[in-house]
Amino acid sequence: MRRVLRRGGWLIVLASLFLCGCTTGTSVSGDVTYEGNPVEKGTITFLPADGKGSPVGGQISNGKYSVSVPPGPKIVKIEATREVKFARSSEEMARMAAEAKNRGNRTGLIDPADIIPPTAVGNNAPADVVAGKQTRDFHMKKRDLKKGS
Repeated sequence: MRRVLRRGGWLIVLASLFLCGCTTGTSVSGDVTYEGNPVEKGTITFLPADGKGSPVGGQISNGKYSVSVPPGPKIVKIEATREVKFARSSEEMARMAAEAKNRGNRTGLIDPADIIPPTAVGNNAPADVVAGKQTRDFHMKKRDLKKGS
């Protein structure tokens, strides 16, 4: 009887390992660029399109990422920031503001930390992740406000 229980126990363990292996996810990797330049530092998040389940994400480094994602329809959110230099005096702040204005920056921020806006073309885009190892590249660009795309 003990021998049967031992065998049955091992079968349960093996079955659970097999089932766990089926839900670990799909290996997804690729390149991430914004305006043709590799995203040096950021995050990529695969959100379930139906809102059910947990988001999965990873780091972007030197324009590359690699994550394990459960298969299914997703919304891909990409964020990247950079270090912001702060002014140390009123004079430096005035100079930085004038430089930003000359560059056409009308946001009021001298040097925004966000590199990729949520409205960038290709950001927050749908993606269908299928089983198996795959490559998905994301090449985002500024939205042309005059054209609406």
